[in-house]
Amino acid sequence: MTLLKLTLLTLLSTTIYAQQSVQIDMHGGKEVKMPSLLGSDQVKKEKEVFYGKILEIKPAMGYQYLKIDEEGKSIWIAIANTPVQIGDKIGYDKETMMTNFQSKTLNQTFKEIYFVSDVYVPKKPSAPQSMKEMLGLNSTKPFVAPKTQAVTKPFTQKSSYTIEEIHMWRKELANQMVAVEATVTKVSHAIMKLDWVHLDDGTGQADIFTNDLIFTASSTNIKSGDKVIAKGRVIVDKDFGYGYFYKVLIEDATFEVK
Repeated sequence: MTLLKLTLLTLLSTTIYAQQSVQIDMHGGKEVKMPSLLGSDQVKKEKEVFYGKILEIKPAMGYQYLKIDEEGKSIWIAIANTPVQIGDKIGYDKETMMTNFQSKTLNQTFKEIYFVSDVYVPKKPSAPQSMKEMLGLNSTKPFVAPKTQAVTKPFTQKSSYTIEEIHMWRKELANQMVAVEATVTKVSHAIMKLDWVHLDDGTGQADIFTNDLIFTASSTNIKSGDKVIAKGRVIVDKDFGYGYFYKVLIEDATFEVK
């Protein structure tokens, strides 16, 4: 599943979009912007992304109240109208929580509910192409199969590797510590409680995605453009769920800025 973020964040290798300034139906139809909800019964949460499955949806005047299964625990969140359905797996923040919140529109009091400013929803797959479309028979631009082939050469144990080599030798390097000298191209913080760092060293091929390598760490203070020596453990065929699958990535990373 490809996730979409509704404001900020292009996570890893997926496409995401975002929404901001969720408005909550607090008094039976009166729209109150999020800052107006601040009160003594509100608890601020550190902003990070949580994930769960939608069990129930209650629409209310432009908003949606979602019952979520989050690792076996049921919680309620409120979001602006978003194209979701029961069974979808979504991501969300817990920056703002209220207790004993009453929705007059729903005639329901929520013991605890999170008002979400950033929500990540599954991208719905488009209709499959017909064979004629895939072959370009209905188009002036005929289908052309990719010509690029991954570079292959015998595995060699080394003190450091290029990004292309780590992709090429990922199975041989599985669970081993490696070092790479490269440039930071993107940093995404606090996603699934990790920082995600994309590196590029000029090797590899963009059309087969061997020019980019992701390193994850509990926290980092590097930024895009930094030239670093990165070290970490090679993990292959990593499946985080929610559509996040990687043939190779580097975990427990450390970075030395050059």
